[in-house]
Amino acid sequence: MDVAVFCLSLMGTNFPNYLQEAQRVLKPCGWLLIAEVKSRLDPNTGGADPNSFSKAICELGFKLISKDFSNKMFVLFFFKKKEKPCREKEIEWPELKPCLYKRR
Repeated sequence: MDVAVFCLSLMGTNFPNYLQEAQRVLKPCGWLLIAEVKSRLDPNTGGADPNSFSKAICELGFKLISKDFSNKMFVLFFFKKKEKPCREKEIEWPELKPCLYKRR
């Protein structure tokens, strides 16, 4: 595959498995695009640190190309798969804050 897109789809507690599968199926230099709810990656409100989130993905075998926090509700990450991933140690994945929906 050339591109893997995760748009509001890392909701499961086993989200690292989703990202590992993307790493497995992507071609070298393939793109990993992630759009996630901003509150899940805001340590000030109990979310994960976006730097530790992107660091874990880089340890999986990706290079962070850019991240965009300009949107009010979402954060965007653009990663590129490395030609030769080097996994030396166990990856420490941050816990992502669950999404809570307002009752209407």
